[in-house]
Amino acid sequence: MQEHLHNPEESILPYDVVTLPSQGLFYTNKKKTLKVTYLNASDENLLASPAVQQAGTLVDTLLAKKILDKDILVSDMPDCDKEAVLIFLRNTAFGPEYTVKLTDPKTKEEFETTIDLSVLNTKETKVKVDDKNEFEYVLGQSKKKIKLKFLSPEDEAYLQEIDKRYKNDPINPYMTKQLERMVKEIDGVRDPMTISQLIQTMPIKDSQDIRKVIRENTPGLDLNIPTTTPSGEQMNVRISLGVEFFRPFYGL
Repeated sequence: MQEHLHNPEESILPYDVVTLPSQGLFYTNKKKTLKVTYLNASDENLLASPAVQQAGTLVDTLLAKKILDKDILVSDMPDCDKEAVLIFLRNTAFGPEYTVKLTDPKTKEEFETTIDLSVLNTKETKVKVDDKNEFEYVLGQSKKKIKLKFLSPEDEAYLQEIDKRYKNDPINPYMTKQLERMVKEIDGVRDPMTISQLIQTMPIKDSQDIRKVIRENTPGLDLNIPTTTPSGEQMNVRISLGVEFFRPFYGL
């Protein structure tokens, strides 16, 4: 996930270079790495701040403080890149061992297990992306040739707003709006209004296939780690990267 690099001419702070799981796909400058400095004693003030925790801004505030590069805004970073930086901060401060409490699905009893954060894998895209960050795909049912684009942080924010705006309505247009953000061309047509109309009548198998190919190929970080329960059952642990990710290590 990272390689060691320290250049005192570039920064007075020690840092490492963190490789971004997105491989720069969502950035105009296509940047694939970030210089990140380490957690220090002053960061305890931020991590322990009830106001920051209550506002739900802990992660972005921490990232903005620790990322030395200023040519990428935290608000423009996809979740996978934020996760990679947070895990780097946690690993370099406390080591890769992380103890979590789980419930055995067989006995329903709670148990603790320690997982190794250094074994997290990066999920790479298997499609060929062009200079517009689009890739070609042929729909299985209608056989239409389309061009797709991965959802950016801006797209995700837009869709969250749509979901919030229509949450009390009998019909929420979230699903078709999501497709509109993914589909950039259908059989050579790139007009957004025409694409929107074509999406409305698209066979449901095609719409589901679009979401599947996007989901399977969006670059990211696999936060699921397999573990064995006391009863011998196999289960996956998904790492959550909020304040609880750091809490056990700074005395709260």
